[in-house]
Amino acid sequence: MRRFLRPGHDPARERLKRDLFQFNKTVEHGFPHQPSALGYSPSLRILAIGTRSGAVKLYGAPGVEFMGLHRENNAVVQIYFLPGQCQLVTLLDDNSLHLWSLKVRGGVSELQEDESFTLRGPPGAAPSATQITVVLPHSSRELLYLGTESGTVFVVQLPAFRTLGDRTIGSDAVLQGLPEDARHRRVFEMVEALQEHPRDPNQVLIGYSRGLIVVWDLRGSCVLGHFLSSQQLENVCWQRDGHLIVSCHSDGSYCQWPVSSDTQHSEPLHNCVPYGPFPCKAITKIFWLITKQGLPFTIFQGGMPRASYGDRHCISVVHDGQQTAFDFTSRVIDFTVLAEADPASAPDPWPVPQPLMTPTPWWCWPRRS
Repeated sequence: MRRFLRPGHDPARERLKRDLFQFNKTVEHGFPHQPSALGYSPSLRILAIGTRSGAVKLYGAPGVEFMGLHRENNAVVQIYFLPGQCQLVTLLDDNSLHLWSLKVRGGVSELQEDESFTLRGPPGAAPSATQITVVLPHSSRELLYLGTESGTVFVVQLPAFRTLGDRTIGSDAVLQGLPEDARHRRVFEMVEALQEHPRDPNQVLIGYSRGLIVVWDLRGSCVLGHFLSSQQLENVCWQRDGHLIVSCHSDGSYCQWPVSSDTQHSEPLHNCVPYGPFPCKAITKIFWLITKQGLPFTIFQGGMPRASYGDRHCISVVHDGQQTAFDFTSRVIDFTVLAEADPASAPDPWPVPQPLMTPTPWWCWPRRS
């Protein structure tokens, strides 16, 4: 043992240490370490979790688990499934996109990385011009819409990750479709939300951080309608029939905006601060789900009073006049709602989503230190 106690660098000693104490990871199972992103496919009922070390884990039926590892040791910040396919796109903190697929090799299914892509701007452009903030996989399964910090939405074709410059949605094009009173306000900044119309693939909702929400027509390249909030936008949710948009904001409020053929509404249909009237934390994510009884479930993250609950990490559920907050001991990174039926095949209206009845089945998970 004295050989290991001598100071200084000894090549023979290092070789002996490697021979005696070599460690090889053979299998990994269970919840991943340091989770950083969450994705869910309602049609496939597969959950994906990304980590800060660049790992991606897929969970299906009990006992079904796949794992992939990025070549780069960067954190996974966002995960999106391509609609109806065993493919997903991951966004890393170095602003790179990666396409993954479940493939069969030697009779065994494996999660493999197919392509990688980094969005490039014109020469001399600022880094924010191509810094991706949100990704929308289109239902055509051939396009990705990339929202950026500059307010521009780029379009990328799959699976080759080819940028379609003629389909780019720039701030100037959106500005042309706004009325005069909205043009004079600083309505742009970064793109906070991208949502496809639930029943019309030719319409996309674009939400900007300054509070502007526009319905963009992909076929005509024009603005079909806009909504303008006085508060900073955090996220949006489109009702399944496409007749209502719910937005959440930095002041702890959420608003309901009716969508019609004349979508020019300066005031929301309903504006609510669930934990007001005192200053509240931002609501960073929201779901608005119709039930069979017609009474919606509103599920959101954040929104607690700053003074008394500023250090709490909560997800709240509002239904039939009752409001319940689930308090977590550490920060909630992301959450999703697992409904009993496939939204694409469920009859109108939706059945009651059973996982919302108790906090146990929720996929809400805190960051581990």
